[in-house]
Amino acid sequence: MANALVFEVLQRRFGFSSFRSQLQEDATTAIVSGEHDVFVSMPTGAGKSLCYMLPAVMASGITVVISPLIALMQDQLAHLKTLGIQAAAFNSRTPAAERRTIEAELQMDKPALRLLYLTPEMANSPIFVSRLTSLAKRGLLAHLVVDEAHCVSQWGHDFRPDYRRLGTLRQHLGSAVPCIALTATATPQVQEDIIKSLKLQTPPALFCASCFRPNLVYSVRFKDMLPDALADLARLASASLGTQGNDGLFAGSGIIYCRKRELCTSVAEELTDKGLKAKAYHAGLKASERTTVQTEWMAGITPIIVATISFGMGVDKANVRFVAHWNIAKSMAAYYQESGRAGRDGKMATCCLYYSRRDRDQVNFLLMQDIRKSQTRKGKVTAQEKATMLGFEALVGYCEDVGYDEESTDTHIDADVAKRKDQKEWKDFFQKQMNIRKEKKVKISVPRGERHLLLSYYMQSITSKFLYSDITLLGLNFYHLVLPAMTSRYHCFFL
Repeated sequence: MANALVFEVLQRRFGFSSFRSQLQEDATTAIVSGEHDVFVSMPTGAGKSLCYMLPAVMASGITVVISPLIALMQDQLAHLKTLGIQAAAFNSRTPAAERRTIEAELQMDKPALRLLYLTPEMANSPIFVSRLTSLAKRGLLAHLVVDEAHCVSQWGHDFRPDYRRLGTLRQHLGSAVPCIALTATATPQVQEDIIKSLKLQTPPALFCASCFRPNLVYSVRFKDMLPDALADLARLASASLGTQGNDGLFAGSGIIYCRKRELCTSVAEELTDKGLKAKAYHAGLKASERTTVQTEWMAGITPIIVATISFGMGVDKANVRFVAHWNIAKSMAAYYQESGRAGRDGKMATCCLYYSRRDRDQVNFLLMQDIRKSQTRKGKVTAQEKATMLGFEALVGYCEDVGYDEESTDTHIDADVAKRKDQKEWKDFFQKQMNIRKEKKVKISVPRGERHLLLSYYMQSITSKFLYSDITLLGLNFYHLVLPAMTSRYHCFFL
């Protein structure tokens, strides 16, 4: 339970009357106490950043935050600036004058700086290892925070070698400096690897939540089976954005992920041609152009951003009503993290993956090509490459699997199977309508307006699958996506 001072800081400095969840409160309180290293795994949008920002404000020294992307740092700094909290980032884009100011702060006996953001590459550089070690020896390094900690693990979906070397930095700093690791996606295997690699004190305080978010409705659509996939995407976007206010801004916003830069541009242009406001965001644009696009999207001026997967990590925008993947993600965990940027305000949001076997084959080819190169160069396949391939195969399996096991779970997330009321009602209804015998084909007559609904009977259970999905089942577990059936042991035909 948080003490009175924690709640006072929460309200006065961050503007919240209460914590978002008991887990967030407990994790924050544990970090404030400084008695343990802390591992935090919470769903995207659950408020992980507050868990270290609030303790940083309360501490007397500097909290160093390791972050994987400069864009993510900029978003966090902008947020902290609005709160009046002293924070800075030291990276390759930091102007020389600002660098000198930060360096001077690190030499002070009572620095005003509360948070300093570093890339793992910068943190591991000899000069910063020396600077941080000096801070620690003077008792001025309050915390070492490793954000997006799954990047540490070879089994994680976004492994970064420089992240893994942070364990050596931790050793230099000593056990007196609490280390906090935060992530939204960590299997038990990844969690164990993070704790071991960062050399967290044993046992660290663990704060882990199920990643199930009942306000997100997941669906998968086969692009090859849609008459016009882009028109379908435009309808999804239009329906999700809601009404346009007198100020010209929409009630909602959306993110569309594409695998290639040129696809971002072409999809954004085609959506614009269909009357929607959409702009592309990718590394091929000038930094100033990317900043403008992101600023307009955050402000609601451009409601739809079409981006490569580098966009969105750490971006906290509450009213994202849909996240669409125009191409298959690289793994189940990556898809969860990317789609989890929807519905952060707790309201209903849509997550849709547009799947095609061509996309699948292209990604599979690239992954296998990397594996073959690795075998030639190193004589073996690395753990990271194995994990990447397994993660991709898992996502393909969910997209193409025509079977459905109501109690099935996945090692990525502790599945919550309790919230199935709507789905059970659907199953009960259709089982009453049909008399199915094994090895028999079944013809089902449905109203013309509902022909997008395809029923597949498999292993004595009904699975609802959608071709042109206007019907959704609320409360579905993430790993039990509503999937379109390509083939089935039992076939259902529409009259």
